[in-house]
Amino acid sequence: MVEIRYGDHFEVSELAGQTVSEARDQFKAEFGIPNKAQAKLNGSKVKTNAELDTVLNDDDKLTFAKNRSKGPYLIGALLLALAITGGVFAAGFINATTTLTATTVNSNFADVSVDSDYSNVSWNAFGFFKGSIAGPHSIFDITPAAGYTGDLVTTVTLGNADQLVKRYRVLALQLTMVNSSTNATLDINESGAADANDWVMLTLDNGSVSMFTYAGSTNMTVQLKGGFFITQVYPHGGWSGSASPQLFCEVAQR
Repeated sequence: MVEIRYGDHFEVSELAGQTVSEARDQFKAEFGIPNKAQAKLNGSKVKTNAELDTVLNDDDKLTFAKNRSKGPYLIGALLLALAITGGVFAAGFINATTTLTATTVNSNFADVSVDSDYSNVSWNAFGFFKGSIAGPHSIFDITPAAGYTGDLVTTVTLGNADQLVKRYRVLALQLTMVNSSTNATLDINESGAADANDWVMLTLDNGSVSMFTYAGSTNMTVQLKGGFFITQVYPHGGWSGSASPQLFCEVAQR
């Protein structure tokens, strides 16, 4: 048995094995089903050109519904909008201009300079030798501009790692950031506390390190806490490359 419905008309009939098109024709006059009524089988729409091939089975539910035009509703909504807005369409401006107040400061947001203490950093490296690098020593000074209160990220990079690897198997420089005035350690790892864990390791394998800080009005200094190295075997033809690390420091807004 197949349930067939259109509007208030409803019937359960022996339609199994018939097509949707045949069911439409059978009940067209009785239910008053219009030609443009949309057929739905078990809740799914049946395309007009598919009604001839769609066969009904027992317990199917076939529904016909007339499509309603949206035109009158759209026109009514437009008229209602016009009535509500009234004079907005009659008189109004569709553009305007203004000037925002802004000034530029005659400086960078932060300046970087080399601290004179860098010249006190030195070590001797024999061939096939393990050694340590003493510290702490100040390397770079960072001065935020007056009025700048944003976050900063300071990146230190080895600029000549290709030359260093000709002399070193291992080169590790432990870097940290301190308050330039008080020499107090700054929180650079975003742990929420400035402590003994606030340092980074610059190595031949990790040739660029970053330190995050909240600037405010604090002048900061990048310090070398210490380090160590292992050199290559001294070649018979003499050393090539460089024994002295070249450090590049860049400060950016975070």
